[in-house]
Amino acid sequence: MRPRDVALATLPPALWAIAYTIAKPAMQTFPPMFLMAIVYAITAVALFRPSNRRQTPLWALLAAATLGGSLQSALIFSGIALAPATIAVLTVQSQVPVAVLAAWAIGQERMNVRRLGGIALSLVGVALVVGMPESVGEFRGLLLIVLGTLCRGIAQGIIRATSKESGSQLMGLMSAIAAPQMLAMSFLLESGQRQALFNAGLFDWIAIAVLALGGFVAAYSTWYGLLRRYRIDQIAPFALLMPIIGVLIAFLFLNERPSPSVLAGGAVILIGLALVVRAPANANLRAA
Repeated sequence: MRPRDVALATLPPALWAIAYTIAKPAMQTFPPMFLMAIVYAITAVALFRPSNRRQTPLWALLAAATLGGSLQSALIFSGIALAPATIAVLTVQSQVPVAVLAAWAIGQERMNVRRLGGIALSLVGVALVVGMPESVGEFRGLLLIVLGTLCRGIAQGIIRATSKESGSQLMGLMSAIAAPQMLAMSFLLESGQRQALFNAGLFDWIAIAVLALGGFVAAYSTWYGLLRRYRIDQIAPFALLMPIIGVLIAFLFLNERPSPSVLAGGAVILIGLALVVRAPANANLRAA
């Protein structure tokens, strides 16, 4: 990867860590799915251009928007509402091996032993940081987040294999599909949407703006743009930077203090990511 693109690849994890952490307090006011319906609507307004001719196959776009948009957001943000922000940000990292293996399974990617080892080592670091859930609510939250990241990982494999739009165009199309899906899911499964709109304070709306413009418009436009130029096994592991950034932000803003195991896990994650980035181009493992 070019140094410029390496720097770009570190931007989305930082924005996601900030957005996920800030979004948690806002979920005390907004039902999670309703909040995400608003976020996708803002993202669609910012990025969707009906005049642009669609190039990605419709089935792939619908699958990516449903799996990587509405369904993953419903599961992940419902889980975030139940789990501590630090643990939630860390658990999202299970998307990395799923995305890599999904792309490999459909014959779109190549992998090498060092890169696989780096991913495995980084996941060990994530496991060190997450530890064991301390309550039934935390366990349910983590389970929802893991299921959401499975959907997200599969969607990234589909995007890598089929997308022909730029990152921002693709995110605009996906958001235009996901927004009404999220709204329908919210009214079907949640309550209190009207009260949330009237009771929301300035911080709640700032959190939504940060989540929409930073965590979705900027982060996903950059991420999907990189997926057009590089393999998933090169790009997806950069998401493993989220734990380090998320732990720091949760400490600064939510007073969630990292334990020694969290700090050790962060160091292991960085070592694994270094192996992934420095993996040689030869000695590739091809799908059978």
